Order: sequence, then C-alpha cells, then structure tokens
Amino acid sequence: MGLNELLWQICFNCIIKTKLMKIKEIYLISILVFIFLVLLIPDRFIEPETGNTILTIGTFLFGLLAGFYIVVTTTDYNNLKSILAKETASWDCLYKNMRTYNKETAAKLSNLVDEYVQRNFDYELLEVINGTAEEFKRVEKIMEDMPIIPDKQSTHQVILGNVDDLRNARQQQNALLRKALSAFQWIVLISTATLVIWSLFGLRTGALFFDAVTVLISSSIVLILLLIRDIDLYLWNEKFGFDIFEDLLKNIGKLPYYPSVLIDKGRLKPKESEYRVGVYKNFPQSLEKTIEIIKN
Repeated sequence: MGLNELLWQICFNCIIKTKLMKIKEIYLISILVFIFLVLLIPDRFIEPETGNTILTIGTFLFGLLAGFYIVVTTTDYNNLKSILAKETASWDCLYKNMRTYNKETAAKLSNLVDEYVQRNFDYELLEVINGTAEEFKRVEKIMEDMPIIPDKQSTHQVILGNVDDLRNARQQQNALLRKALSAFQWIVLISTATLVIWSLFGLRTGALFFDAVTVLISSSIVLILLLIRDIDLYLWNEKFGFDIFEDLLKNIGKLPYYPSVLIDKGRLKPKESEYRVGVYKNFPQSLEKTIEIIKN
C-alpha cells in the first residue's frame, strides 16, 4: 500500500467514525467550540496588514477548492442515484420476466435477490460492490443454469438482457465509487479552511460584533466541509438508497428488511407495520445475524 493510499484509508476511517453524527449536531458543537476559543485566544495576535493578506488569499483558495469539490462530488452523487435507480429497475424487470419464463427459477431468484439486498445493507456504499460480489455471482449462476424453453426464446433473451443491465450498473457504480476525494485533497482543503479561521481569530479587535462574525464564519466553514464530506461519501440523502431497495423487496414478494445497527443509529426508521430486522451477533467484526419479523 502506497503512502497516499495509507493516508486515504486513515482519513476515510476517521470520516466514517463521525458520519453518524448529524450535520446539525456537529454544526452546533462547532459554534460552542469557537465561542470557547474566542474567550480563550487573545485578539490581534496577527498584524492587520499581514492578516488581511493571508485572509484574502486563504478565502480565495478555500472558495475555489470547495466550489470545485462540491461540483465534482455532486455530479458523481447524482450519477450514482441514477445508476442505483436503473439497477433496482433491472432487478424488478428480471424477476417479473423470470416469473413469466419459469416460476420455479423465479422463486429461487427471489431468495437470491433478497440475500443480495440484505448483504447490500451490511456495507457502506463505497464498499458495497466488493461486499456483494458473491451474492451477485449466485444470481449469475442461476441464470446460467435456468432451463431453455423453446417456445419462450424471446423472454429468455430479455432475461439475459436484464442480467447484462445489472452487470453494467455494477460496473458503473464501481467506477464512480472509486472517485472519492483523496487524502491529499482533504488535507489541502482542511489546511486552507484552517488558514481562514486562524486569520479571522488573529484579526479580532475585541469587539463583540467581530467576535460573533468570527464564530459564525468559522462554523459555516465547518458546515461546508461537512457537506462536502457527506456528498463525497454518498451519505447525503442516503435514505434514497435504502428506500429503492426496500421497494424492490416488496416487488419480489419479500418483507422490507432493516439492519438493527442502522435502526439503532437513527439512519433508518421502519415505516411499515410488518418488516424484518437483521440482528447482528458481533458487528462489525462479524456479519453473522439472525432475522426477526416485527409486527406493530
């Protein structure tokens, strides 16, 4: 593993550990922290001329970098949403076509898709393609082994087309999910943000208004970093990714499924009167779990 990959892995793990805190919570905490720093750090520890120059350059660089990263990550995020929608639509079409073609194979396919969706929820989105590889191979295997019915050749070809669509969707996801910002890019972005905040604190005059402006701008910079983080890790509006797979489960005749860890952490909230919950025995060290049916 190269130095850049090692730095990115460390950065990724640190970011993942904080992702469960909502942006609003972290933003409010940052306001309190900056208020404390305003009271603790003396004002005017930078010469005004020097400080203004640093602040101007730092603000320009941070705005340029943050704007560029937001555009890049938002584009990837929107593309991924579109690909996920196409993938679940392909799963739905595959199951419906298989029911027309061979009901026995369709029943097996329904169970395999159920396992695929459950495994999908075991991983963060950046890791889901590798995590669900075995489940997808089982689906491919059952497609290879399905009987050829002479008078349903056209349906057979449509089914093979559905499988190709799924392969393409997974490949496109894999390409997008490799485009996360590198550790070096995060270091540069955070460094410029720190430079701006440091300049603001150093230029304070001791006036209450300037202190309030310093706190608000500094907290807003933290908010921008959090937004970039969420979009970069595909955590922004992640409920969309869960909902479309829950709808897929319903379409193939299965109860909605929710991992207990996501419910406990507030990332998912079941809205159905009857659903399944996967209770892990030792997450994340082990993905072994038991399935419980909940009726409200």
